[in-house]
Amino acid sequence: MRRKRPAIRSHGITRAAKLTLETAALTLTLLAAARGAHAGELPSMFSLSGFGTLGVAHSSLDTADFTGAAFQPAGAGYTRHFNFAGDTKFGLQLTGRFTDKLTALVQVVSRYNYDNRYTPTIEWANVNYAFTPDFNVRVGRIELPTFLSSDYREVGYANPWVRVPGELYNLEPITNSDGVDASYRLRFAHVVDTLHFIYGRTSFHITPGGTKIKGTDIGGVVDTLEYRSLTLHIGYLHAYTSSPFVQRSAAVAYSVGIGYDVPRWFVQGEVARVTADRLTPGYLAGYLSGGVRFGQFTPYATYALEHALNYQTVIPNANLGQKDLSVGLRWDFAKNLDMKVQYEHIWTPAQSAGLFIDEQPNFRNGCAANVFSATLDFVF
Repeated sequence: MRRKRPAIRSHGITRAAKLTLETAALTLTLLAAARGAHAGELPSMFSLSGFGTLGVAHSSLDTADFTGAAFQPAGAGYTRHFNFAGDTKFGLQLTGRFTDKLTALVQVVSRYNYDNRYTPTIEWANVNYAFTPDFNVRVGRIELPTFLSSDYREVGYANPWVRVPGELYNLEPITNSDGVDASYRLRFAHVVDTLHFIYGRTSFHITPGGTKIKGTDIGGVVDTLEYRSLTLHIGYLHAYTSSPFVQRSAAVAYSVGIGYDVPRWFVQGEVARVTADRLTPGYLAGYLSGGVRFGQFTPYATYALEHALNYQTVIPNANLGQKDLSVGLRWDFAKNLDMKVQYEHIWTPAQSAGLFIDEQPNFRNGCAANVFSATLDFVF
């Protein structure tokens, strides 16, 4: 839906500076915790790891905001000439191995939230029991494996781009659910096929105003087939959402993704169809991306498309799709560190506001924007 909010245009360092200071303080806390873990302060059954991204984005469109992810209240363009908040995030993961069969993990992530803060949230918190080496059951807060990169979409270092393609990933931006995940792995020579059955519930806030949405009866089947350097991912999710707009809306997501990654180059593409009854017009989206590795450098290009299915909605929805052509360069300049720069040209159909938010009175549907981004990613 079209997201509007009071104007808080910033030309200086007020709110952006505060957010940057908050993230810097969190970085020091995470690194101190990691140093303590490596110093042997954690029992041997536990291991601590982490990841983070420092990012900045600039949009040429000054009548609306470009955001790096769904549910962010402000972005680059109208509100901020240079947005340091959207792509910046930090995470810690604590893993416990109690027996050969029983493990647990907790992952906490701090990212730019709907409330204009970086309040850390529990992304994952679950217990896993391996009945056999190939049959596992997890209970607790688990990731929703909707798309090919869902398991690591928050980890910038694990992705070739500055950010996952929003035209597809913002269609189903919910990253976790509280419930159960049963998986079974089949092996045929060089082929490994992993089948997931999930069921759970979740809740989240959207902008404007921090409106709370509840998701119930989240059920799905996801299959991931791996053959050497080839990965095929097929997913189906069904859920019901409750909101102030619609008390019970059926949401359905179908997705297919394929990736081929060898030492010298990679190519990856996905297609998805996502509908939310009476809440969105429904979308068909996809992208194709590829890159070539030259030592420490990886130039890449991506074309992404989001197309509206034009189903009726109970409230106006101005996102009728958009297109995005981007090129970028990744530089792995040190162990566990990379730097990325990315340019993308975004344009929308004549009647669409696309994924832009906080449109001003002089904003016009069918517009275009050039977005420049840079990030520093790390893992430890």
